[in-house]
Amino acid sequence: MQKFAVALFAFLAVLALVLPASARVTNADRLRRGQPPLPPTRRATAKRQAPSPSSPQSISGRIQVRDATGLNTLGYIQNTVSGPTGIKFSGSENDLEVLYVGAELVAYSAIFPSPFLIGASGSALLSVGSAAAIPFINVDESISAIWSLDVTTGALTATWKNIDGSILNPVFAYDSVQDKLFLTGDIIEFAAAALTEATPPVLVSLYLVA
Repeated sequence: MQKFAVALFAFLAVLALVLPASARVTNADRLRRGQPPLPPTRRATAKRQAPSPSSPQSISGRIQVRDATGLNTLGYIQNTVSGPTGIKFSGSENDLEVLYVGAELVAYSAIFPSPFLIGASGSALLSVGSAAAIPFINVDESISAIWSLDVTTGALTATWKNIDGSILNPVFAYDSVQDKLFLTGDIIEFAAAALTEATPPVLVSLYLVA
């Protein structure tokens, strides 16, 4: 009799596994029959999906040019048919409007032809102690991701990689004679090289503002 009970219990356990859930005997039914409850069923737990990375922060505005202290505004980068060059000292008409996204500045009000990425271009080696400079201009995608933005102050800074692989954080210079902005590794040397000009280039700072 004991062997029969054990065999019956084993048969019912197997039957409980193969029958669909709707046809299985519940533990309550088993207890009413004097049978022990079934062992708990292990259920697979779905893996939690990692949150998707957030998209790059996008901020739009105009590029404001200030003096070296960052306190006094000189004007705004102009939106001209020849490119994003020079400073407009008064008013807001034809100010270049840009979008900062993923270390790039994208011009979305450009009246100049493509490319519409704003940066600097040139093969001169920028370094401290050198008068070398490269112009602030619209560039293609290969050299456009040079920008960093302080979202609290709006200050724009750049990281430049020379063709020899050296990297530095250049400063911005404004040449009022040419009405152009430049990136250079040494404003003192750059200005000294332009001593023949009536007004030597000066150090400026760039800000992204509404």
